[in-house]
Amino acid sequence: MSDDYTKHDQVLMSLALNLQSIAMVQLGKLANPATGEVECDLESARGTIDILEMLKVKCRTGTPDMVVKLLDQAVMDLQLNYLDERKRVQREAQAKPAAAAADGDSQPAASDGAEPAADQGPPA
Repeated sequence: MSDDYTKHDQVLMSLALNLQSIAMVQLGKLANPATGEVECDLESARGTIDILEMLKVKCRTGTPDMVVKLLDQAVMDLQLNYLDERKRVQREAQAKPAAAAADGDSQPAASDGAEPAADQGPPA
């Protein structure tokens, strides 16, 4: 890193990159390093993106251009990936009833109560 960056600038860039990585795991774009599995939690991802967005706004003045550009790029990249995942979840939710109809199910399957109502559609 350049000598033009203060210790705080370096910590901010590190924080932004860490938050970006966390959000990518939450979006299911990267495997969770703790479990090795791909998981998608759009609500948590939205919260992490909001934190980065807040940092971007709060750090506009007095922050080197390179750090601001890093924050801008991280937020934009994550927002695009978030929208991509929301659309995928919605497509999958719409495909489930169509697949059941194609299988010839004229009656709804009996519910054993094992699936919570939140799993019935796309996240709010």
